[in-house]
Amino acid sequence: MDRSRSPRSNSAITAAIAAALIVAAPLAFARQGAPIVLFTSKEQIPLKAYAEFMRSGILQLVSGSPKDIPTVSDVSYFRCGLTGWAPKGVLVASEELFKSEFAERRLLPIFTRPVAVSTVAARAADLESPERIAELRRAVKVPEGGDKSYFFLILSSGDMTRYYPFRIATGK
Repeated sequence: MDRSRSPRSNSAITAAIAAALIVAAPLAFARQGAPIVLFTSKEQIPLKAYAEFMRSGILQLVSGSPKDIPTVSDVSYFRCGLTGWAPKGVLVASEELFKSEFAERRLLPIFTRPVAVSTVAARAADLESPERIAELRRAVKVPEGGDKSYFFLILSSGDMTRYYPFRIATGK
C-alpha cells in the first residue's frame, strides 16, 4: 500500500468505488431480465402477473393486474429462470376459472431443457398448432371465435404453485 496517500484521499477513493458499485448494481440486475419470459415468433414478453388457487377452488390473481396479462399471436417456448421454481405444465381454461371451482380445464404437458444453471426452456407442443388451440378452447367451453380463454404456465416450488396467465389471440 502506498503510504504517501493521506487518510482523506484513501476515504475519497473508497467513496468513489462505493458510488460506482451502487450505480452499477442496478444495471447488472436489469440486464438479467425477467425471470419468466414467453417467446413468440417475433418477440419476448415477460410474464409478470401470476395467480394462485384459493381454498374455495377458484383461481385469483395475487400478483399483477388483468392489464399485465399479455395477449400473443403465437407461442414458441418459455424461459424460466426463477431460482427454486420449476415449470410443470400449461393449464387451459375459460374465464370461468376465476369464478367457479367447476370450470372446465385442460392440463398440457411440457418439455424442458436446461439453458443455464438455474434456467430452463419449456415448450408445450400443443400451443404450436392453431387447430389444437381451437380444439382446446372448445374443450373448456369457450365459444367459437371467443376470446375468453386463458392459458397458464404452471410453476411449482415445494408445496407452492403459481399460474402465470397469458392469452393467445384468436385467428379471426
